[in-house]
Amino acid sequence: MKKIAFIFIFLFAAKVHSLLPPFYQSVKEIKSILSDEEFLSEASSAYPIIDIKKVEGGYLIITSGYEQFVEINYIPQEMIGPAKFEFKFHEKEHINSCR
Repeated sequence: MKKIAFIFIFLFAAKVHSLLPPFYQSVKEIKSILSDEEFLSEASSAYPIIDIKKVEGGYLIITSGYEQFVEINYIPQEMIGPAKFEFKFHEKEHINSCR
């Protein structure tokens, strides 16, 4: 019984340590978004990025002309390592420049 408990604790601990710390995971996600081909091809150089906010379900990219929600979906994994993810770009919402 002690062996089973030890194995269970070891496996649980391995899963907990399989992810990057939250800071580094978010850096990896933001870098991936900003270097994505779809994001770069749809971006307008006329609008600089003002803010990138972590929101429920993903990130909100705010420029001087629009906001765009980027949905993050985490992919289940069996191996130890950083969390794998994919993202989906939602439609841009144009904002009034006279805030």
